[in-house]
Amino acid sequence: MRGLMQEWPLLVHTFIDHANIHHGEREIVTRRVEGDIHRTNYSEIYSRAKRFSK
Repeated sequence: MRGLMQEWPLLVHTFIDHANIHHGEREIVTRRVEGDIHRTNYSEIYSRAKRFSK
């Protein structure tokens, strides 16, 4: 699937790559099912995704 204004396909890895390059240190805060709060950033998500994909 191609985006209407993008010159690249709309794939998950392109979103993660973009977030890492442009928003790497931006904090992401989520609440887990158990109720505790988890904090990370896009650089950490990028590195975890790269390790997982190998």
